[in-house]
Amino acid sequence: MPREGNQDLSHVILQVLQSNGQPMGSWSLYFLLRERGYSVSAPTIGRRLRDLERKELVRKDTVDGRIITPKGVRMLGSATKDHRVRASAEEVLKLLKSNRHKDIFDLLAVRRIIEEESAYLAAMNASAQDIARLEKSVRRQRKKIGAGDLGIEQDVDFHENLAKASGNRFIAYCVHLLRSQDWMNYAVIAIRAKVGSGIVVDHEKIISAVRDHNPAAARTAMRRHITKMTAEVRDFLKRPVHPITRSRRSAIEALVGPSAPPLVRERYGLTAERPHARNRRLKHGTQ
Repeated sequence: MPREGNQDLSHVILQVLQSNGQPMGSWSLYFLLRERGYSVSAPTIGRRLRDLERKELVRKDTVDGRIITPKGVRMLGSATKDHRVRASAEEVLKLLKSNRHKDIFDLLAVRRIIEEESAYLAAMNASAQDIARLEKSVRRQRKKIGAGDLGIEQDVDFHENLAKASGNRFIAYCVHLLRSQDWMNYAVIAIRAKVGSGIVVDHEKIISAVRDHNPAAARTAMRRHITKMTAEVRDFLKRPVHPITRSRRSAIEALVGPSAPPLVRERYGLTAERPHARNRRLKHGTQ
């Protein structure tokens, strides 16, 4: 049964209003949502509609009900995009347990070299307007993370705005190019979120050095930021992979098949023998 949480119910109501294209009241929504498997009462839907109306995400159109507003459409698009980002981040985290490690560390190494110089020059050349943009990026990032999001877009904005503040068009272009790999952004930030790292705190230290027009301090702050990031990613990837669940095992079993070579089955965690049993057997020299 789908969840009835505030964000989920509001999201699905907006989706229905957008796809339906005509005014709908609480009872119309009740029967439609019930068909989709949502267990929620008509009065609850009515209260949610009034809440959405106060937020200007829906409005009364006729006596028949409410329609979604342009603001509601924008919010729905943003929420859908954030959902895709989070889902993509989780998928990338799974993939990273087996491959693409070198790509991440190579990119972070290049970022450290280029963005150290970016921070150094920004501290020398940033205008009051540039600094205001950086501060705005960090405020938005803090707000997003506080709401439970990853804040990926705001993280990219911060680093790209810093590069623009450097006054060097080639550095700005390089940083933009390095941050254009969406899967890499998802992976690194999702990992840092998993380990509870203070991403915003790092950015605030860089801004402080830029605001003081202290190039050496800005370079050091950026070096520590990316070095810390690299260490956290490395530590995360060293963590043991947890045993697969029964449902996932069944799905992989169907894909690989019982006739697959032993090495393939072991690679996918399909060996019949549990790891600790195998270790105990080898310790005692039994076959």
